[in-house]
Amino acid sequence: MRFTTLTVLSALGAFLSAALPTELTEFFLVTSDQSDPSTNSSQLRGVHATTPYAEDPVSQSTLLLRLIGSGYNSLPNFTLADGVLSTLTAGPHGIGSYKYNSTTITAGKELQFVAQKQENGNVGLDGGYLVTVDGEKEGWAICDSDSGTDVLYWKGNGTDCKTTYLHAVSKPPYKKA
Repeated sequence: MRFTTLTVLSALGAFLSAALPTELTEFFLVTSDQSDPSTNSSQLRGVHATTPYAEDPVSQSTLLLRLIGSGYNSLPNFTLADGVLSTLTAGPHGIGSYKYNSTTITAGKELQFVAQKQENGNVGLDGGYLVTVDGEKEGWAICDSDSGTDVLYWKGNGTDCKTTYLHAVSKPPYKKA
């Protein structure tokens, strides 16, 4: 059987289309310095998993999204509806479980989550995997928070900030199966 270049490209395209998430209902959020998707999130260049983090662990009124290394036990799932990212996480001192929702994202501020209902937001998914703000996919940055932790900012421009892309993925990176 003889394959033409077009046949091989068509088959490859069909494979990638089936392997990449197009309508994620639950997903993990990872950062990468590449905007192109990968069927294996561990293969994204400069990939980091993320998890909600409380700068003030006592009140936990606002959570930020921080980078987390390969030694994690579990990662939270996120959902997206009406422009709002949501996740379930433990409350203060690990007591209870609460739904945290992203606030409206503005330039120069951290991606913030609060345990209050948010009617509408400005988050979307480009191509079903790249997280956008008001339709823009470029603008995410990893910057130091007040406590020195690497957290996600929208259009952060401090000297400690590094540009990144935020991906929605179906499987977490660097986690042994």
